Amino acid sequence: MSLATFALSWSPVLLLGVLAVGLKRPALELSIYGLVFTAGLAHLAFQTPLSVILMAGVDGVVTTLPLLLVVTAGILLSHLLIASQAIDRIVAWFLQGLRHPRHRHLFIGLGICNFLEEASVIAEPIVAPMLRAAGVRPADAAALSIIGYAGLMSVEMTGIIVTVLALVTGLPLGELAAATAWLSVPGVLALAAFVPWYLPEKDGRWSFLPQILGSGLVVGLVAVATTLTLGVALAGMTGGLALMVVLMLLGSRRWHWSGGIIRDFLPFACILAPLLLVNTIPRLHELTLNHWTFQVKVVPIHRITMTPFFSAYLYLFLALGMAVVLFKSKVKTSEVLAAGLRQAWRALAAMALFGAMGQIIAYTGYGEGFVGLEQYQNMPWVLAMGLKSYTGSWYPLFVPLLGWVGTFLTGYGVASLMLFGGLQVHAAALLGVSPVWLAAGLTVGSAVGSISSPFKIALAAPMCGALGQEGEILRHTIPLGLAASFFLGVILWTL
Repeated sequence: MSLATFALSWSPVLLLGVLAVGLKRPALELSIYGLVFTAGLAHLAFQTPLSVILMAGVDGVVTTLPLLLVVTAGILLSHLLIASQAIDRIVAWFLQGLRHPRHRHLFIGLGICNFLEEASVIAEPIVAPMLRAAGVRPADAAALSIIGYAGLMSVEMTGIIVTVLALVTGLPLGELAAATAWLSVPGVLALAAFVPWYLPEKDGRWSFLPQILGSGLVVGLVAVATTLTLGVALAGMTGGLALMVVLMLLGSRRWHWSGGIIRDFLPFACILAPLLLVNTIPRLHELTLNHWTFQVKVVPIHRITMTPFFSAYLYLFLALGMAVVLFKSKVKTSEVLAAGLRQAWRALAAMALFGAMGQIIAYTGYGEGFVGLEQYQNMPWVLAMGLKSYTGSWYPLFVPLLGWVGTFLTGYGVASLMLFGGLQVHAAALLGVSPVWLAAGLTVGSAVGSISSPFKIALAAPMCGALGQEGEILRHTIPLGLAASFFLGVILWTL
């Protein structure tokens, strides 16, 4: 593998970085330029047949379909809740029971955010408009809706991320879960340290930092304790819930329930109740995850499994239907939903194109019909092996960065594990270090990469009125993600 090939593998990262940070281009433009550039690079530089590139792109769109459904339902639900002022009433209800108004940012951004992500509910469609209603600027609300869970995401999503990591690496699930949970604590704190940048100036920003770090520590340590005792499947949920309980106990007033606030919460109950059931009742979990499914295959070597009764999108549409019934007397639902669709299409198109781009990268180096793989023409392999070759004993310092790169390019933390997970075991054997900790570093780095992902920003921005500001958001969150990744790398290198 030549240095030129290694450098070319980084070119999509550099292109998106320049367009987002330097030129502040919106997500849809980023996705178009990124897809065209990556397809050309895959064919001309990495000798990938055009038929493979085309099928990989389609596979990426189909793979992204569950998230596209989540985003569609989330945007429409958010528009309806905002138009009916249900979000404003919910935030006001939260505020009445908290000691200080700025505690609402912690309650929503760290508490609710992690609770939802552990329940496999995509947090941005709910958290971003809540933060906006709590007084946070649109662009800042979009960023905070990701920052709140990114540090802990490795042990969320009902534990599926660590489960995939174990399958990819062949390492013990329990050891991986414990190492990932412990390394997630500094990840949470690293991102929490930047939260004041995104808070309203009137709320005291930096004077609030000790409380923010303390809240991040509560979430992280409770998640670790849960992972070590009850298992990783409940870690993020208990971490977020613990913080919410602490803030409620510190409150100086009682929380008053009324028929109106119960009605405002009902759409959320339509999301959370079934997801809690399918994740906590073993029989339902087994049925919805492994039996009530259907499969699609675009690429011969990749079977896409759809789990409509286990995933969030079905229940988000159920919540949307509930909201239409509850608030039809308050708003013109047809007009609100039409406005939501007009706003949503750019974000949906960008996400689909980023999904296509990610799969094209993953399948570079395959021959016609996806038969045979030339490793030296596979971009993920070149990235990982190049880092290992050129950094030597310093390699652990860059492992979280490798995870960050995978998420930045594909939009999925799990994609980073699929691309680079197995190579960590090989690198650990050559360097004489723990493969468990290298794999954990990759996983937490991929989670931190969420805050820098154009895909994730494209998901969050429309929810809170920041559509078209994605480039401005990424100008700050890309350096933030890189800084957090290197911070985690320093910790990993010292272990």
